[in-house]
Amino acid sequence: MATKKTEHSGIPFSALKISEPLLKVLDEKAYSLATPVQKRLIPVLLDGRNVIVSAQTGSGKTLAFLLPVLEKIYAAGEVKHHYPKVFVLSPTKELAQQIYEVAKPFAAAVDLRAVLLQGGGRRTAETARLKSGADIVVATPQRALEHIEARHIDIRSIQHFIVDEADMMFDMGFVGYLEKIFEKMSPRSQKIIVSATITPRVVKLAKTYIKPLTRIELDPPGKIADTITQMLYPVVRSKKEALLAWLISSNHFEKVLLFVRKKELADGVAAYLREWNYKVGILHGERSHQERKKSLNAFRRGEYQILVATDIAARGLDISDLDVVINYDIPHVKHDFIHRVGRTGRAGKEGMAITLVSPDETEQLNDLQKVLGGKIKEVILPEYAPKEAKARGYFLSALRPKRKTASQRKRTETPGITQKGKKRKTTKRDGFKAFDAAKPKTDKRKDSRRGSRGKK
Repeated sequence: MATKKTEHSGIPFSALKISEPLLKVLDEKAYSLATPVQKRLIPVLLDGRNVIVSAQTGSGKTLAFLLPVLEKIYAAGEVKHHYPKVFVLSPTKELAQQIYEVAKPFAAAVDLRAVLLQGGGRRTAETARLKSGADIVVATPQRALEHIEARHIDIRSIQHFIVDEADMMFDMGFVGYLEKIFEKMSPRSQKIIVSATITPRVVKLAKTYIKPLTRIELDPPGKIADTITQMLYPVVRSKKEALLAWLISSNHFEKVLLFVRKKELADGVAAYLREWNYKVGILHGERSHQERKKSLNAFRRGEYQILVATDIAARGLDISDLDVVINYDIPHVKHDFIHRVGRTGRAGKEGMAITLVSPDETEQLNDLQKVLGGKIKEVILPEYAPKEAKARGYFLSALRPKRKTASQRKRTETPGITQKGKKRKTTKRDGFKAFDAAKPKTDKRKDSRRGSRGKK
């Protein structure tokens, strides 16, 4: 999304050659300055170039591609015939719904019509909306191809084709649909591939179907917004749920997005939190689209304090005033961690991300920190942490004892501490040093032999 009147440095949208009707909607939505990705991408797209772009999650990519394509259609003159001109593909229903909601007021401002096509919806109703006239189509891949093959959409008339969250398209197995749509697309149409992470597979797809191609990268892979404070809590696996409940209650979090790897775990953790009288919603792939939509909207309205979700909610979803993201575990796909964390600290606002890690996740944690390019700050709570974590001490510097001077160490020297103040392994022998110094050494075996001979 675009930036909502934050203090980051930027330029006004009017400086990017955006027309008055669109500027008016930006003002109504309290969007003021363009984010870095908007500043870079909007002029390039207005110039008509094909682009593959990557920027960190929450940086405003949606408006970065919507505004220039709407501006180009508006600048071309009054639209007399409403047929698809802008085609946006998104991997999940939730993301498609969100892009559609963002696009509607801007489309209406320039007399354009938007329509949403997604699995789970009624195809007959979608077909009727297409026939009544639609300039902007936002769709999930499979449903989009169904309408194209049924000739409800003339794909050759598309002027601007946008693939959002392209790397997720591969992860979810949609590359076949993408290739079929690309093959049907006119070579004259402007093509835009957008994602938080640009993988080699995405680059290969882009180079196959898009020529010439401009590449824009604003952040390196693994980059997390500076507005997000991260904390890592080592925890014994059997105590994860208890630590989770304690963190939520002790910090008085009002809105928590909790990520877990598996659907079954989402249901179990949600049930546990409900026992503590928390209002909890669930969002995962086995729930119907209507159930997921209901849970997400209720969470946004504040009816749920906690939303327990799998990585289906990690991409693109914009949730205002989100206090914290908590990772109950580390995701299978390491880059999904970046997307999870990116649900908070969006549009220049401060955010917090907490990750719970048990000893059996150590290897995954090490791999994750390589992707991130550094270690996450560790906080150790003795009641919940495993033994190996307790041995490392506390992260909070205020709890560390002050270092003694050389003279202080000398005065307080005790057995088991070397001159340099470094601990060595203490043995039982240390406790009897004074006794051993006063008593002459004897051979116990000789004493025992003497005693036995005397008895004889």
